[in-house]
Amino acid sequence: MGSELLTATLAAPVEPPLIPSTTTTTTTTGNGTTTRTITTITTTTCSSSAADGTTTTTTTTTTTTTTTTTITTTSNATTISSLCDDDLREIFLRLPNLPALIRAALTCRSWLGAIRSSSSFRRLFRALHPAPLIGLFLEIDDATTPSFVPLRRSDPDVTAALRRGDFYLTSLLKAGASSAWSITDCRDGYILLWNMLDKPSVAAVNPMTWAVDIIPLPDGVKAGRRRNFAYLGFHLLCSDENPWSFRVVCVCSDQRRIRVAIFSSETWEWVVHPWVHTGGDCSLKFGAGMVVDGSVYWPYHGQGRMIKINVATMVITTVELPLQVMLEGYNFMAGETKDGQLCIVYESGFFLHVWIRGVDGYGLDNWVLHNMIPLSEEIDEITQGFALELQGDLKVVQVRFGYVYLSTTCTTPAGTLHCWFFSLSLDTLVLELLVEGKFNGCAHPYNMAWPPCLVGDDGSIGHEVEASH
Repeated sequence: MGSELLTATLAAPVEPPLIPSTTTTTTTTGNGTTTRTITTITTTTCSSSAADGTTTTTTTTTTTTTTTTTITTTSNATTISSLCDDDLREIFLRLPNLPALIRAALTCRSWLGAIRSSSSFRRLFRALHPAPLIGLFLEIDDATTPSFVPLRRSDPDVTAALRRGDFYLTSLLKAGASSAWSITDCRDGYILLWNMLDKPSVAAVNPMTWAVDIIPLPDGVKAGRRRNFAYLGFHLLCSDENPWSFRVVCVCSDQRRIRVAIFSSETWEWVVHPWVHTGGDCSLKFGAGMVVDGSVYWPYHGQGRMIKINVATMVITTVELPLQVMLEGYNFMAGETKDGQLCIVYESGFFLHVWIRGVDGYGLDNWVLHNMIPLSEEIDEITQGFALELQGDLKVVQVRFGYVYLSTTCTTPAGTLHCWFFSLSLDTLVLELLVEGKFNGCAHPYNMAWPPCLVGDDGSIGHEVEASH
């Protein structure tokens, strides 16, 4: 008993446990990857005494390393949802055309809102990406209404737009209008037609929105007329920022004067302006006017001049043409370059002469010869010799957005008309055959216009996005 107590008394005391030593290292890279390494060192010491008085000490060291890697999104990372409206618009400017922009805009509300909220973006996009040509309206003999020929059928965006539109003009017939309509202008998504058989009127039709407005001709436009009164034609003036608004310009003449009347879709009224003397006989060509930068240009038949009607100020002036130009038939047309500059195109012997209105070598505002383009060889190749062999004529139909639209028509040995319709880029000089067939060569190019859902915040964002799906 006493020895046991002695042994217990002599036993070495137990060492208290040591506190573990822990080291933590954290490393974060620029791509958002965080690596955390935790190293824990634990040391345990144990001592024991034997009966002979010998003490034994045992020390155990344990090292534990734990590595954790996490990937997080840092605050400066960019996602599509974090882009602001300015960034989105900068990206949208790089889209190839208007149909691609429409598809992108209808993806979500924020993208659509970025486009609708900036008129400056829309102006810049229009300047960089002119409205694409998607088809032609042709006037075929004995047809009740113009016929539409679609182009670019391989483009799915254009095909989708055509599928939803009213390009058979059925909305015009449903509105109770007669069937004897002829096209007098086509621009900015609208077609302007007129009917002089039943109740003289014009109709503004938007095939993309199915909108139809039938407008009676102005009262009082014939008041004070003299001999040889005639309607020369009608033109459209549209608003880029209000697709539902448009104006119709009616130009008429008598023996020595012209008169202009303007219709507004907002007031639904005509404003008839006074007669204006033009100097000499008024031999303005029927249906030959062209709208460029808010003014209407109209050539005289057989003369080297044209009139300019500034629709904003109603000032009418005479513009002299280059001495080489002799207006005969359909060999001349005023129009606009890709940059919107006034230009004229004159055809003679299957040569196109192009002048641009600018500053000449003397610092004066004048016509500057831009190019002379021979077309006989290309047209002969495309038509396989028929056009030149059968003495077809070359018509200048329109000059718009830097493209010249031309047609050549000839009578086949069977006594039928055959027509080829071309486009020519003034920049690249590439001649492209758009359509050929049995029609009279009178064609009206139709360019896709901006849909109303992309212009201005009118409260229809939700409706348009839902409808797009």
